[in-house]
Amino acid sequence: MKTRLYVLCVLLSPAFVIATEDALVIEPAPKALVVMVDGLRADAVANGDMPHVRSLMEGTWQPGYGSKWSLAGSTIRDAMTESAPNHVAIATGLTAARHGIRSNADLLHGRHTYGGVAAKSTPTWLSRLVAARPGTKPLFVFSWYGDLTLSPDYNVPFLYDRDEANAAHLANILSRPDAPDAVMWFIDKPDHAGHGHGFQPYSPDYLAAVADADCWIGRVLDAIASRPTFAGEDWLVLVVADHGGWRRYHGQMNAQAYTIPFIVASRAYSGACQIAGLPRTCDAAPTALAHFGVDVAPMGLDGKGNLETLEGLEALDSLDSLENLEALGKARLPTPLAHFTFDTLDSSVELHGAAQLVPEGGARGGFLRCAVSPDAPGFARLVGTEALAFTNGEFTVACWVRTNGPQTGDPVALSNKDWTSGRNPGIALVASRANDLSKTAGCTDEERHTGAPGFAVNLGRAEGGRQDVGSFDPVSGEWMFLAATCGADGVLRLYQGHPDGQLYFISDDASGAVPVSGLPFFAGQDGTGHYRHPFVGDIDEITIWDRELTIDEIRSLL
Repeated sequence: MKTRLYVLCVLLSPAFVIATEDALVIEPAPKALVVMVDGLRADAVANGDMPHVRSLMEGTWQPGYGSKWSLAGSTIRDAMTESAPNHVAIATGLTAARHGIRSNADLLHGRHTYGGVAAKSTPTWLSRLVAARPGTKPLFVFSWYGDLTLSPDYNVPFLYDRDEANAAHLANILSRPDAPDAVMWFIDKPDHAGHGHGFQPYSPDYLAAVADADCWIGRVLDAIASRPTFAGEDWLVLVVADHGGWRRYHGQMNAQAYTIPFIVASRAYSGACQIAGLPRTCDAAPTALAHFGVDVAPMGLDGKGNLETLEGLEALDSLDSLENLEALGKARLPTPLAHFTFDTLDSSVELHGAAQLVPEGGARGGFLRCAVSPDAPGFARLVGTEALAFTNGEFTVACWVRTNGPQTGDPVALSNKDWTSGRNPGIALVASRANDLSKTAGCTDEERHTGAPGFAVNLGRAEGGRQDVGSFDPVSGEWMFLAATCGADGVLRLYQGHPDGQLYFISDDASGAVPVSGLPFFAGQDGTGHYRHPFVGDIDEITIWDRELTIDEIRSLL
């Protein structure tokens, strides 16, 4: 949690002048607004009241503007998933190994590389821009006092106030002819609400704070679009977060805190294209600099300024169905490789132990009851699934699960792998994996020592590696939808259809994944059928595809 201290400290340079005549001739004058929304989960962009941010993502903000976007962005990985390391990464384009900030404490207690002569070795992108393009007018706007550390950098003018006041000031400033050319704006409210009331599952306060942030962004976007010179300008608008959150925390080293949105809009882009892989917080600075034609290669930044997109994947690069997810998703769902309803027993399902089919009460009619206690285990072999092949490593595995009490060990709800090692080839939906609470500030003693039972996905990787993404908490006794997808770009996503009606998702890199093991899929067991820890719960509607389903298509399965 960040301590908050509000002081109004405004330094607006009188040197702001009307854009030069040359800047308005032929080529649109480059301008930039980089917005960081503290604690904004990627799934909150899809689920929350964020029409302005979604318009940037969809490439519909203004005529002539397109977008590059990702809802699988990432924090830097060599620091805690806290604000300070990622604020500095966004500002500088560097990871913690270079900028030296690995936690909030480093920034707040003076262990940083900013201020004084050290600022010359790690300047912000605003300072680099001024140095490369003399006469460019920068502005840094923020509300968390820890970011005061960044303000002395090359004497960049700054505006420090509460979020709402900052939005009003910034809208007024950007509507003027002498407005700054490049702005970095940090919004804090969603993080504050998440710590107080919950990031995931969403608390009403968190969703309200997300909506407020979007409203403020919309106010500033309207001011930009109303500029008399707007037609002769090319605004790069970049929206990113510094971390996600789970329950009332972040700081843990897992996908609940890693996964963030990364959205860029500009006249230079056509349509709305999904960014390949995991764009990182440190990619923001070089992306902004490249927009002004600054050569970032000699700077040796850790981030990338030319983010590749998933060209040709029509289902992934269109977000039109945000308005009608269910209907459009169902209309374009591909034929699955396998589908098990468990409504009736047939030759495709082979029951073992205490497993039984229950004719009603499932998520969709009948269901498979694996076990009601560890003392009476059961499971089902899904006949013929050992022959399934996944083209280019892409897949989607979806099911409904219900836990019937505490789990022992780390049982699997659905798997085609030998679960004696997560490095083995294959897929495992793991039924009891704890979030990494040992690195999470603010936990209760019970949470810190016992962990939180939840669902995660594991994949074996080439050359004996592994990737785990999770976890999502179950609600004992209630049906919960789960899906795991992996795309051609190696991004592994885990979805949870929560009983609160929301579709949550988190992601991580799984390049080199090996989803095919040669073993069949089992429900309630691993691919060998002999794992020592039984899954205590029920399963329904298992479906397997040989490609990655989109967010829209996943939502249509709920």
